[in-house]
Amino acid sequence: MDFSKFLVTLLLVCLLTYESYVEAASVDQDFLRTCPSHRCNKHGPEIRFPFRLSTDPPSCGAQGMQLSCSGDDTILDHHVLGSCRVTEIYYRHRVINVIPLAEPSMQCPVQKLISTNLATDVYKQPQSSQVTTLVRCSRGFTPVDQYSIVGPASCLSNNTRQFWYLASASAYMSDLPRDCMAISKGISIPFTYDKRGPNSDDFAFNKRGNAVINFGETTFTWHLNNITYVCQQCEHEGRHCGFSSRRRQAFCQHHGILSFPS
Repeated sequence: MDFSKFLVTLLLVCLLTYESYVEAASVDQDFLRTCPSHRCNKHGPEIRFPFRLSTDPPSCGAQGMQLSCSGDDTILDHHVLGSCRVTEIYYRHRVINVIPLAEPSMQCPVQKLISTNLATDVYKQPQSSQVTTLVRCSRGFTPVDQYSIVGPASCLSNNTRQFWYLASASAYMSDLPRDCMAISKGISIPFTYDKRGPNSDDFAFNKRGNAVINFGETTFTWHLNNITYVCQQCEHEGRHCGFSSRRRQAFCQHHGILSFPS
């Protein structure tokens, strides 16, 4: 190839690269302009793709992942639990922690977590990193080891006063009074997360376990076929996920340079 042909080829490559860059920057800016991130209050969880705020266009979020604001609260309308207050969202780990909003007839919030199948088309309860057992007793007591058995949560169910406890895998069942009964195993604990995963030490179990039995706090992961894979790739690269309506495809945002799956 002579030098003139080399220059023409190089120019064509540069033009194609520039056009691709401009197109990518345009898609990125269009998404950011149409679908900005939101918070219901300055300390609340960030709402961004694959979630969207109810006032944003449907293309700003995946199907079934709409959130709304009620005052300072971030609200998820779960098909089984009903309206829930979102306490945390961990995009890197696909985890959302929620507390069902109190109903006048629901005096034992934790019962709602064990009486129904909470899975939906989008949300599933994760496999807990700890084996937990929900225990119901007819009288209250103070656990000897309050880092492996948390409670009690006292509530009225069927006109009978009941006392609920949550026991971790390290708990000795002999530490429980004989009138206590194991009700459910594998209750998911809504831990906090860092880049490495859940903060599941003894102190975290004590704090988060009490939130489960007192308020019915629970946790879900989400899965959305091809969107989930792309967005997880983005998050692990330290980038946010977006969606191209033209391509019908998720992408990684990065200062105008987009990464689409091949």
